[in-house]
Amino acid sequence: MQVKSKLLSLGAIVALSVLAGCAAEPRAEVDAGKLRTVRTVTVVYPGKTVYSGGRAQMPLLMTGGGLIGAALTGTVTGLANASTAKQNRLAFDDVVTAKLGDTKLNRRFTDGIEASLRTHGYVVNEVDASTPSLPTFSRDEHNRWHASGPVYPGSDAVLLIRVSPAYSSGGPMSAYTRLIVGEVDMFSGDTHEVLLRQHVYWMKTIDPYTYHFMDDIVADLPHAISGLDEGMMAQVDVFSKSLDSIQP
Repeated sequence: MQVKSKLLSLGAIVALSVLAGCAAEPRAEVDAGKLRTVRTVTVVYPGKTVYSGGRAQMPLLMTGGGLIGAALTGTVTGLANASTAKQNRLAFDDVVTAKLGDTKLNRRFTDGIEASLRTHGYVVNEVDASTPSLPTFSRDEHNRWHASGPVYPGSDAVLLIRVSPAYSSGGPMSAYTRLIVGEVDMFSGDTHEVLLRQHVYWMKTIDPYTYHFMDDIVADLPHAISGLDEGMMAQVDVFSKSLDSIQP
């Protein structure tokens, strides 16, 4: 079985992370003064989680509803062989879905983010990304998300979740390790200014979820995916800490 996969490129930051063992949590960009005026927040549900995995080769733009964590140096396409069976080429996420179904990771992650917002005093409602009155979301040349369009009538602010889990390898001699990358951004409902930008970049290089080959990940898939889920859910607490000093 051949697994065609997409992943996030690591570049120089990976090299630093390998030395450190785990990347430091990125610091959130927070406009505390404007956030204190926010009472209501609309959370845009990101839809089904898409898992990715592969080896870094060359920078490419990541596209697709779930592979939305384009950040740092960009994204790359990697190919890995799993020779245990003859099947059509499948994206790594297709393998996960075929073997495990919908893990509902984004559902759990979104619920955690919403619970944190409520704990900090915000009134929260959730909408689907297809809701017509939402702002238009796009990335700039630095892969940061921005909002534009008419005033959003549904709330004081709109929260966008774009976080992706992956198994990544810096090259042919490197093991596959866990990587969670992306952003959780809150935009003003009227001006679409960024009120909070929580960068997500989390990886571990030596832990029980380290694999030498993609075949090993596929063979140990339930355990491997539970490791990605664990790493991603840990980012809820990081987001919550970014709100601790903000009183609505």
